[in-house]
Amino acid sequence: MQRKETVRNIVGLLKEKGLLREVVSQNGWGCEEKDAPDFEIDSLSYTSKSSSPSTLLFCKGSFKEEYLKASKSLFYVSSAPYPSSQATAIVVNDVAKAMAQVGAYFYSYPQERLCLAAVTGTKGKTTTSFFTHAILSSFFGSCGLLSSEKNCSDGKTFSPSSLTTPESLDIFRSMDEALSGGVGHFVMEVSSQAYKVSRVDGITFDAGAFLNISPDHVSPSEHPNFEDYFYCKRQLLKNSRSAVYNADLGKFEGIVEEEARKKSQKLSFSLSSPSSDLFLRKTSRGPEIFFEGKSLGVFSLAMEGDFNLANAMAAIGLALECGVPPASPSLHALEKVKVSGRMERFDPAPGVTVYIDYAHNYLSLASLIRHVQSAFKDPRITVVTGATGTKGLNRREGLGKAASLGAERLILTTDDRDFDSLDEIDDQIAKAVDNPKTQVEREDDRSRAVLSALEGARIDFERTGRENVVLLVGKGEEDWVKVRGEKIPQKSDPALVEEWRKAQKLN
Repeated sequence: MQRKETVRNIVGLLKEKGLLREVVSQNGWGCEEKDAPDFEIDSLSYTSKSSSPSTLLFCKGSFKEEYLKASKSLFYVSSAPYPSSQATAIVVNDVAKAMAQVGAYFYSYPQERLCLAAVTGTKGKTTTSFFTHAILSSFFGSCGLLSSEKNCSDGKTFSPSSLTTPESLDIFRSMDEALSGGVGHFVMEVSSQAYKVSRVDGITFDAGAFLNISPDHVSPSEHPNFEDYFYCKRQLLKNSRSAVYNADLGKFEGIVEEEARKKSQKLSFSLSSPSSDLFLRKTSRGPEIFFEGKSLGVFSLAMEGDFNLANAMAAIGLALECGVPPASPSLHALEKVKVSGRMERFDPAPGVTVYIDYAHNYLSLASLIRHVQSAFKDPRITVVTGATGTKGLNRREGLGKAASLGAERLILTTDDRDFDSLDEIDDQIAKAVDNPKTQVEREDDRSRAVLSALEGARIDFERTGRENVVLLVGKGEEDWVKVRGEKIPQKSDPALVEEWRKAQKLN
């Protein structure tokens, strides 16, 4: 649907929201609607590469004046005017908030015409979003999705994603497309950064789920400390009409529960407490989920691990809050869900099992190792990992501590180090290893590291008969690594495992 809006109306909106400072044009300076040219814009953008004379361009973040020179836009929103540009400047106090407010207005507030479910947590957001999407799609016929893995606006077509939570303009555009295609329900991941940089400003979700919390995303470019990270995470519950939350949060449970109590609707889930609204009991038939004391049935997931059972309960909670009846067979739609790069299991050779997972912090790797320890009898665990550069600096220590929980061999290799030193990253991980039984090695070439882990597992099984489990974590199915701002091609972990599997059959 082609949309148009006048610059004057947008200036009026920004003034009403307390975001407008002034309008700077060739006619002078002003701070009223009438000071803006009487002109229609038909698109919004935050990149100069996609602009036309009738595009309103938002100069956000590290926007440079040279980008504006290359733009065709006659109007831009920024925190200060650019003297070299002839375009009209709409100067605001906060560009990110202005972009969210204008985006919602331009697309006629689509968030108010959809049933919105959202998920946050340190780990499990993507899996829970896919679980929820499956249930809502099954019951209502279609559902939109925004996730770190894939996005879907029309309920049918999926496209790759580049951000956990997209920029606000992309969110509202996707919601508008969903409505135009007859989609009435929408699920999205909401990261802590989404609240930190106002990507979901002005959105109230019908149901929000809080999965878990552990230290992560602390760095100069993300959150200054854990308190800030946890605070931003809790904003989802504050901005949701109904709260779905994990009752197994330990020392953080009370803080999250207190936020949930403020809602007219709240629903808890737990793997250990029968007093929770949703509770799981392991039976001889399989994991059975109860809601308010009544069985919803036995659930057999395609994805392993207790943490995925917790994700399933969160998804069921969101679906119930979005109108799916407890007795609906649609709740079981999540049983068929598999998410690439999340707990993908391979059995490439006798005695050798491989899990590929995006685990990138303490909580995710620790959960993975504990699952392996419970699923296999006395397994020899090998972990291949690295850590990203620039962001999530506390992840490095977390990965070392998590590996200490059971890895006998830890191979440090390249992840998306970006501009950071690989020596420094590996040293920080290695120093956190406090288990003398964990042998730490380093192989900068990820392909060689993966093959070394696989070959070592094969040799150990043939020598000892002990089951070997190799955990390839951090990259999932990505076939590149980010170095100094560029994506350098490399074989993906699944591709390497498949090549090695074929080689075993030939030998």
